[in-house]
Order: sequence, then structure tokens, then C-alpha cells
Amino acid sequence: MEGSVLVIGGGIAGIQTSLDLTELGFKVYLVEKEPSIGGHTAQFDKLFPNHDCSLCVLAPKMVAVYKNPNIELFTLSEVKKVSENSGTFTATIVKKPRYIDETKCRGCGDCAARCPRIESPNLFDMNLGKRKSAYIPFPQAIPPVYLIDPELCLFLNRDVCGVCEKVCKGEAIDFNQEHQEIKLKVGAIVIATGFDMYSEELSEHWGYQYKNVVNALEYERILCPTGPF
Repeated sequence: MEGSVLVIGGGIAGIQTSLDLTELGFKVYLVEKEPSIGGHTAQFDKLFPNHDCSLCVLAPKMVAVYKNPNIELFTLSEVKKVSENSGTFTATIVKKPRYIDETKCRGCGDCAARCPRIESPNLFDMNLGKRKSAYIPFPQAIPPVYLIDPELCLFLNRDVCGVCEKVCKGEAIDFNQEHQEIKLKVGAIVIATGFDMYSEELSEHWGYQYKNVVNALEYERILCPTGPF
């Protein structure tokens, strides 16, 4: 308990913090609200000041987190509540269902390839690209596990289809998954929730409502070789 730390946010700051803490002998619980760690850095093309490939720098750190026995990773998860008693923190974590068993998924992509649902905007590509109901956020995602979007999935909404369950060789599809509430006791908490776009960035005063006017993250996805274009 005293030797454990909760890190909130799985971007580059949360990733590096988690790795550094384990080197000091701490047990780390890393909580990320998105399906994969990596944050906005995973969306970038290159990094300042040396113009290094962003994922070339980030991906090894993401894998190191995934393989580190002293880091317990919670994706699709958010901290609901934190209480403190005599220096010990109790954090309540809510983990959303992935509808794919993380221990069984092989990352083959058969579910996404055979998913018949009309493609929808891909948030990772700032809605400039498309994805299916069954998808992985990006090829280097950690954990390397697919998930099913409950708002788009035909089976979860209309009880029809279920093609992904039929083609999954690992029998990883689990439509019965539900939200989980997990309580963690830790001795310290690091808040590394990163950044979001300023509302001014999307101001109509700057013409964002017009075609060919993009914000910084959209521009990064346009530039990136693994982007939507």
C-alpha cells in the first residue's frame, strides 16, 4: 500500500512517470480513459527539437509499460472518487467494457476486417479517417487488443449480426462484459492528465468552420505517414 502509486493519465508524462517509479521500487497503477496509452504524442508526426519520429520514441516506452510486472494498466478507465485516511488514498476506478477479452485477443484484426458496420469517423485521426465498430485505435496501441464500440455495434444495439464472434479464432468476443468498479489503496497519486485543445483553437473568428482550416492535432494527423491520407 505505502509502496504503491496511482498515476492518472497514460500519455507520455504518465508513461515516463510510471517507468521511473518502478525503477525506484514502487508498484504503479496506471489509469487511462482511452482504449490505449500514448496520449496525444501518439498522434504526432515528429517531436521537437530533433524531428524524431514520434512513435519511434514513444512506442518502446509503451511496450515497456505493458511488459513491466510492477505496472498494472487500466485502460478505458476513469477515476470516479478519491478519499484519504491517515496518508492512505482509496481510489475508485470505473472500467468500461471492451467487449473483447484482453487475455484472449490475438490482435489479428479478423473482427474488424469482417465487421459489416458502416465505417464511422476515427477519433484518433481527429475524425479525418474512418474505422469499424470493431477496431484498434492505431497499430502500435497498448494494450494490443481490439475493442467494440457499443454505440455502433449492431449486435449490442439490435441483437443482430455477431459476425465478429463467429470469426474470432481466439474466442475473445464477450458481449456480456459490464462496467467494473475497482478500489485501489495507494500511498500517493500523480495526476498526469495531459492537455486538450483550447476552445479558442476552434474559434469561428479564425475561420475554423470553413473547409481547409484545421487545428494543430488535425494537421499532425495529416502530416503523419500513418495518418488518414
